[in-house]
Parts: sequence; C-alpha cells; structure tokens
Amino acid sequence: MRVSLGTIVLTATGSAFIAVPLLSAQAYAAPVPAAPVVASTPVPQAALPTLHYGDHNAAVRQLQQRLTDLGYDPGPVDGQWGTATSFGVWAFQKVNHINPSSNCGPKTWAALASPRTPAALVPKGATSRAEVDVKHQLLFVYKSGRLVLTSHISSGSEKRYYSSGHWSVAHTPRGNYSVYRKAAGWETSPLGRLYKASYFHGGYAIHGEPSVPLHPASHGCVRIPMTTSNIVAKLLPIGTRVYVRG
Repeated sequence: MRVSLGTIVLTATGSAFIAVPLLSAQAYAAPVPAAPVVASTPVPQAALPTLHYGDHNAAVRQLQQRLTDLGYDPGPVDGQWGTATSFGVWAFQKVNHINPSSNCGPKTWAALASPRTPAALVPKGATSRAEVDVKHQLLFVYKSGRLVLTSHISSGSEKRYYSSGHWSVAHTPRGNYSVYRKAAGWETSPLGRLYKASYFHGGYAIHGEPSVPLHPASHGCVRIPMTTSNIVAKLLPIGTRVYVRG
C-alpha cells in the first residue's frame, strides 16, 4: 500500500513502510493535496525503530512531520520528542484506536501509513467549527468543511471543588455554543490561569494549559496543549460555532 500526503510519501508492505526525505518543517500546516507518488522500496519492519519520549533523532523528525501533515500538532518538527510531541501522538493514537502512550511502536507506525479519518460529531454543523469530544478527550477543528486540526484535550474532572465560598462540580457543559470572547495571552480567573482562551459559554473556554493529562482534570474548561493553543487561537475567531458532545 502506498500513502502520499503533503511532503511525505509512504509505501507499506504488511506493517512496514519507508518515507522519502522530508522537506522543511512548519509549526503547523493543514492537510494539503497529495504530492505525486514517487518510487520507494519497502524496508523490513525491523528498520522502523520504536520511539520514546526523550528520543532525538531523524526518525522522531519523520514522525513529527507525518503528524503535522495529517493535521495533528506535535510541536516543532525538530527531531526532539518532548511533551508537545507526546500530545500529538496521544491524539493520533486515540483517533486510531491505539492505547495512548509516549512511544511509537509497530501499531502506531502502521496507523501512520494508513490513518483513520474520524467521523464528524456534528455532520450538519457549521462548515467552520470546533467539535469537543468529551468521551474520547479530543478536539476537532474544521475550516470550510475540512478537518484541519485534531488535538488531545483534558475536560472537566466531574469532581467537586470549593471556590468563592461555595461547592461546585468540575463539569464541561454539553451543547451548541459560539466563541464570544478571546484572550490575546494569559488571563487569571478565580480557578486558575488560562492561555489564549476562546470563551464559548459563560466562563468556559478552550485554552492553553501546561498540564493536559490523559484524563479529565480541569474545572470545566477544555484544556489544550500550549503549542496547540497558538494554532487554535487563529482558527477560532469570534462567532465560530463550538459543539460539545460526549
């Protein structure tokens, strides 16, 4: 099987594939029309290394570039597997029904060669919109009917917390909303700090946060990785529809 997307061409035999040399990286690029298929020679599966958090090599750069071309955000395409790359890998693994972890083994490499395209949560929603999938802890952003970004998130923990003299539950509201206010940088609320927040309902927002664990952990907002928040801030102007499901 041969897969061509953006600047990468992959050829798969069984669960193995090889990528042609990559072009220069960008911080984020939406999926682009497929490039012409070029010849490549399948390589044995053993040639595809299992990668882990902290690795720094050409294979990590190949992984980062592939995720970027597929509309995920692994951070800078620099060959260094840091926190941002883990966030991008987690999102991809969840979409492809792989248990999320900070490593890239045979299952993830195979999925990168033949990735799943997630079904829209709101197929008849606005053509430019954000979809928050609370069940799978994912954010999908569409522009002009096209999925351009998929991100790992952490939503409300559903635990009780005490603030401003009363008890509340850390719940992310479900429903149909619109971005009504945006923050240019850091803001401080009674419950903590938010980075480049896109507010969609009351004090609830999609915002950058250094801590975005593999479980719901917020007071109700939709946390996204810091690098991803810079992308989302541009993709969600005021008035953009936000659908929260799950």
